[in-house]
Amino acid sequence: MNKGSGNAKNDFRKLVRDRILAMSEQQRKDKSLKAVSKLKSLEEFSRAKCVMVYVSKEDEVDTIGLITDMLKSGKRVVVPLVDEKSRKLIPCEISSIEELAVGTFGLLEPDPEKARIVSMDEVDLIVVPGRAFDRNCNRLGRGKGYFDRFLKRFGEGKKVIGLAFSEQVFDSIPVNENDVKVNIVVTESSIIRCGSGEPRAGLNKKTFDVHKLATSSLFMALFIVLRAVPTFPIIGVPGGSFPVSDVILPLYGVLLEPVHSATVILLGTILGYMIRPPRFLYLDFLPPLVNTLTVSLLWRRKTWLAFFIYVSVLAVFMTGPFSLLLVHLDFSGLEVDLPFHWLHLIAMPASLILIRLGSFKHKPDQIVFKFSGCALLGTMGQHSMGSALFGYVFGLTGIINREGFEKIWYTVFWIYPIERMLLVLVSTLIGVPAIRVLTRIIWRPQNPS
Repeated sequence: MNKGSGNAKNDFRKLVRDRILAMSEQQRKDKSLKAVSKLKSLEEFSRAKCVMVYVSKEDEVDTIGLITDMLKSGKRVVVPLVDEKSRKLIPCEISSIEELAVGTFGLLEPDPEKARIVSMDEVDLIVVPGRAFDRNCNRLGRGKGYFDRFLKRFGEGKKVIGLAFSEQVFDSIPVNENDVKVNIVVTESSIIRCGSGEPRAGLNKKTFDVHKLATSSLFMALFIVLRAVPTFPIIGVPGGSFPVSDVILPLYGVLLEPVHSATVILLGTILGYMIRPPRFLYLDFLPPLVNTLTVSLLWRRKTWLAFFIYVSVLAVFMTGPFSLLLVHLDFSGLEVDLPFHWLHLIAMPASLILIRLGSFKHKPDQIVFKFSGCALLGTMGQHSMGSALFGYVFGLTGIINREGFEKIWYTVFWIYPIERMLLVLVSTLIGVPAIRVLTRIIWRPQNPS
């Protein structure tokens, strides 16, 4: 990476400014349309479901049309809000251009009082501006460092694309260790890709690893402690009880990426065996793992993958040799056979309805609907996995015979819907405020004074 003084950087900024001002308004418009068209042709852009994009100024590639097109196509659109106090960019989701108004530095931004802040984990792709780029995908900003600081927090493996006019691209530009590279530079005439696997910033990988390790340790410790605190008993398991940690599983799925959340739950459960002995042949990590992984995928709109996991686990439960498919009931002489798994089947469309309600921007608190929808599918998936383990472990080892299982399943039939709805309710009551608090801590640090 080239070392460059502030004067050298300013010289490039002035040169770029003169080049852009030398273009007519129509030339800038034509070049913007071509650059945006090339951006849309990228596979990285096509795959992305949630895109963060800058709102352009008059001397940048115009993104207003791009934002409008993405909203029409169903992509989630996130734009930056400048927080001058913390000197950070805050990613906020919008549903219409009309939600933007002139804010800090004359930029179009969401209203800070109504901003719908999103987690960086939800963003698949970032499109950034720049004063200048070079052939190695180095980026030179306007000098305040907002995007550089933001990109250093953005997850590894996710793409960052610089959008610019060809007049802004050079063979080499002056940058230093504070300047963050992009993965791809797109102009109206070219697409420049950075070398595969090359880190975007010299210290980014180290920072990311340290941050991830600290986060994992904190969440894991909390999970282990709460897993040791029992609540109500598990029917049919002598001495067994549901732990308090079940309540926070959806929160883990929302806050952590799928692989990250799965790792925390797996290691947390295994390490927790020292204070809470396993009940199911050391496979106790599977039920909470299914819950958190399902929520994490569903929250990030990887719906088909979340449903695949859910349906697969449900199939294992339903086809188990000791499972009960139908419950025979007698209501004052009226005999009926009801599916034991009725709530498991209803959970799929019900969760989609709740998540859909959470996407309506006129709703006063759409996060409650989305969180409860994810928590519903997660806890039902956990119940399927736990019940499957219970059937296979206690049945195949001969601890419980078929008659014993039938009595247990008849009791569970009446209890599990109430139990699961209570878990969804409590998880939502705890999870939604926790997300708000953690978001404020991350994005709006308190004044030390």
